[in-house]
Amino acid sequence: MKRPYLIITGLLVGVFLALGAAGIGTLYGQGRVVAGVRAAGIDLSHMDREACRQALGTLEKKLNSTPLVFLYRDHTWTLSPPEVGLRLDTQAMLTGALQAGRDAPWWLQWYQRWKIKREGYQLPLMVVLNREKFNQKLNALVEEIITPPRDAAFRVLPDDRIEIIPGRDGLAVDEERAYRDLLAALSAGKKPEIQLSLRHVKPRTTTEEVRAMGLKGLLAAYTTSFDASYTDRVYNIRVAAAALDGLLVPPGQEVSFNKVVGPRSSEAGYKNAKVIINNRLVDGVGGGVCQVSSTLYNAVLLANLEVLERTNHSLPVSYVPVGRDATVVYGAIDFRFRNNTESYIYIRSVVSGNRLTFKIYGNTDYKVPVEIRNRITEVLEPKVIREPDPNLERGEQVVKQKGVRGYRVVTERVVLENGRRYTERLPGSFYRPVDQIIAVGTREPSTGPVVPPPAGGQVTVPDEDENADRQEPVQPGGEGDQDLPDQSLPDRDSVPEIVYPDR
Repeated sequence: MKRPYLIITGLLVGVFLALGAAGIGTLYGQGRVVAGVRAAGIDLSHMDREACRQALGTLEKKLNSTPLVFLYRDHTWTLSPPEVGLRLDTQAMLTGALQAGRDAPWWLQWYQRWKIKREGYQLPLMVVLNREKFNQKLNALVEEIITPPRDAAFRVLPDDRIEIIPGRDGLAVDEERAYRDLLAALSAGKKPEIQLSLRHVKPRTTTEEVRAMGLKGLLAAYTTSFDASYTDRVYNIRVAAAALDGLLVPPGQEVSFNKVVGPRSSEAGYKNAKVIINNRLVDGVGGGVCQVSSTLYNAVLLANLEVLERTNHSLPVSYVPVGRDATVVYGAIDFRFRNNTESYIYIRSVVSGNRLTFKIYGNTDYKVPVEIRNRITEVLEPKVIREPDPNLERGEQVVKQKGVRGYRVVTERVVLENGRRYTERLPGSFYRPVDQIIAVGTREPSTGPVVPPPAGGQVTVPDEDENADRQEPVQPGGEGDQDLPDQSLPDRDSVPEIVYPDR
């Protein structure tokens, strides 16, 4: 007997559930807002989707005309919502209004709607705020009350000492808090008056960090000279030297001349000037750059830094002593050295008049006297080659190419440390001799016109423009062979340049 009753009870429950669902669909399934829903004072009760959208559009216009007020002590600033990219999220609010009273199981929705109708429901104001634009406008607005942090830095004084410029904390508006407070006020339907607060901002580089770099003064300097009338060559020297000026090298880091200076091309700003190729001086883009690498090489030697790679020219050059040049060819021959100290080093270069100077700064607590010694171990005489020339009469001779002696050179670095002398053998140098070529006439004398001999490929020894007849290497060819030469850079501004390590 109980089984039929159970079946009937189940059927009645099913009918009740179906009728309940149908009733809800009938009463509230028409896409209308339930009674009691409001948004910023606007009653949205019983509105369909389109009417609700229009009402929210009115609310958006009201929001756009509402001033956003920011306060700090006795300061007051105002921005408009469009200025900071603030707008009403109409679609999100429309969805929220239509979902009110419908986000619970159907058997609880009756209670939700009854409660909303009785107590009311304030729909939160949903907005979209361009964070980047907000921060930018806010900071520009309150610029008078903020103080940017100052990064710690250093500068080189006229006496070559390093002076540390302390960093300083700054004050900035707390953008995150202002952003949150503004959104909270708008969502709660409150007047958007935001009390600003400031926060301390640390500099990117602190005084302690700059002091820890260990820069105190001059370690070494070296100067070479050049003929300032060769303007294209001087221009190339300036371009290459500028690439190295201001270089900060951490402890243990390797420096590659080619990587720092880059390719010597017309696109990089270099001009044609004399370069040595196959024992001859020819025009080439970037002529003069080797004087920059050679000058730096000598400063590196005197600073007692570790030389990793260095190659001499095929011919001696006039701007440094024999055995102390450093040729470079981008992609083929490099000059490399390492900062083997426990502190940073700082490199300055200056081109003024007819002089190029490199100065290397570091921790002078560990500075030691350095002497560079050069010794020619072998002199290689050039061969004399006589070539028959039918354009010359018998008995006539013309020197087509002047001979240049070659040399083998040993270079040493002598360091005096803790009362003891340490000698380091540096990369040796080998300069091949250049044969002397003499054209010897073979033509019988005649009364006809004389054909002049072809222009010779006479070899000259650089400074790429002088010393063509030189047979002995110039000693010295540069300045700064002593422990630490007394050299000053050409005149600078009265206020030394400030160096910010992280910039």
